[in-house]
Amino acid sequence: MENKEKLQEQYLKLQFLHEQIKEIEKQTQLFNNQVVELSLTMQNLNDFKNIKQGTEILVPVNQGIYAKAELKNNKDLLVNVGSNVSVKKSIEDTKKLINNQIEEIKKLQEQMVLNLQKLTLQASSIEKEINELSKK
Repeated sequence: MENKEKLQEQYLKLQFLHEQIKEIEKQTQLFNNQVVELSLTMQNLNDFKNIKQGTEILVPVNQGIYAKAELKNNKDLLVNVGSNVSVKKSIEDTKKLINNQIEEIKKLQEQMVLNLQKLTLQASSIEKEINELSKK
């Protein structure tokens, strides 16, 4: 294979790796956002259990739309478990569920970081090879 063809091939490989790296970075940011959101939910649950029954609260109807309501129960929640099915859970059980979700996301983040490191090393190696080929 000619030097020019080899250089083009390596350059295409490098571009592909850079696209994969960008995608992993984007996915990692989404995971970070999910962890932040779940952490805020944990804080809200801690605050919620301290609200007295009978207190007037705002209940979200949709994004940015709220209704006033009276709190009847500050011990149990209805938690969506998928397929439009909700089950009654205590605040502590709900917090455990959220902690499990956070741990799963963190495991996925660790895998993403490892993949990112591998791809970065590959890209670095290809960049060195491109530099050597371009000197010839």
